[in-house]
Amino acid sequence: MSPLSEKNPLCLPLSVFCLLLLVPLVLLLVGGGGLFIHYSREIVTDSSRAYGQYRASLDLAERGADIRTQLWFLTSTPVWRKNVHAWEECRRQLQSLAAASSQAAPHAHVLLEKLESLRILREQLAKIDALRSEGQTSLLLEQRNALDNQADGLLRSLPELVQHLEQATSAAQDMGAQLRANAVSAQEQENRMLLFLVAAAAYLVLVIWLVQRQVVRPLMGIRGYVGRLGTGVAVEQPPHSHVLVIADIAEALENLAVYLGQATVRSEKIETERTQFRRMSLYDGLTNLYNRRAFDEALQKLWAKARQSGKPLGIVMMDVDKFKVYNDSCGHQAGDVCLRKVAGAVAKAVREGDVAARYGGEEFVVILPDTDKTQAFAAAERIREAVEAVKLPHPGSPAGPYVTVSLGVTAEATAEGSTPTDLVRHADEALYLSKKNGRNRATIYEVSTDGE
Repeated sequence: MSPLSEKNPLCLPLSVFCLLLLVPLVLLLVGGGGLFIHYSREIVTDSSRAYGQYRASLDLAERGADIRTQLWFLTSTPVWRKNVHAWEECRRQLQSLAAASSQAAPHAHVLLEKLESLRILREQLAKIDALRSEGQTSLLLEQRNALDNQADGLLRSLPELVQHLEQATSAAQDMGAQLRANAVSAQEQENRMLLFLVAAAAYLVLVIWLVQRQVVRPLMGIRGYVGRLGTGVAVEQPPHSHVLVIADIAEALENLAVYLGQATVRSEKIETERTQFRRMSLYDGLTNLYNRRAFDEALQKLWAKARQSGKPLGIVMMDVDKFKVYNDSCGHQAGDVCLRKVAGAVAKAVREGDVAARYGGEEFVVILPDTDKTQAFAAAERIREAVEAVKLPHPGSPAGPYVTVSLGVTAEATAEGSTPTDLVRHADEALYLSKKNGRNRATIYEVSTDGE
């Protein structure tokens, strides 16, 4: 196997590789966004809780403003000073404010003490006014003046105390307003983050889609395209990509496919021509049988095989009887037709695995693997009868009215020191005897014939 075709066990598919790069990014984006949203919601929750405190502070501020208005009327309007119900209502609201706000409680208690003192002074002044109506004026007038001075002092201190109460409630109001602004800012920030996460997720989906369509699919198509180049299978063009380097690769592969197609055509043409040349070098152009070169190669191989197996190897050599007379009387073209028909008869008469060849001129030879003398003689008779059965007229033949052949047969085991040439020579000697004894016959080579 080529080193280029070996797969590295650490290699990953392109889609898996892209996913391994994108998944951590997705997890980081989602995790970071989720954490940010969590903290934003905590801020919103805390701010909402603080905003509730702000609403309570705002309510306290409004109640403080009402108390301030009531105190102003109580201290500045003579009619309100005598309204017992208004004094009690103001006192009740101050107690409620002190219980609701720890910041306003000290100021409210001081105001309650001052109001209580004013209430006592108001009762004492009422008693003095009642005694004055009975005629007790000298001492009571002094006492009333002293009480009036004391009440005036208390009344003068009330505006400052009310201002302190107003400052305490307004500070709570300002803190609540700031908390509300923080809550609104946190909510807006959370909304912007959600919008950013949605946009980032949409962009990520777009990136994945583009990578899949413009990178992964074209590369996978190029991989399949390259794998089928030069195989002869119809190749579908890889998907088009807008990525420049991938588009250049695809274009280069298309050019390569054209070159490979042209090279394949040239290669097939060369192979066809090589086959033709091979056939021309092994086959006789006239008879379509093996030529002398192919016969010599086959004889060497079959001789070696027979020597290895120990089985005999047969040879049948034949010659067209009086072919020169036929050629001279009928013409060279008729002689070529005669040789083709004789070759066709020989080819039909031999077995599968036998090797029939044109030995030269009007001579033919057949190699019979794994054949003894009896089988070889029977094969020679089939060939002789097949040629005679063609019934090609031969007016100058002494063996009969038709074209015939004389055959020499031998079948021998490959003895030590013998060669394939010896086998051919023995068959040729047997052929000579067939011609000598009247033609149109087959003769088996015998050792006793060497002396003749």
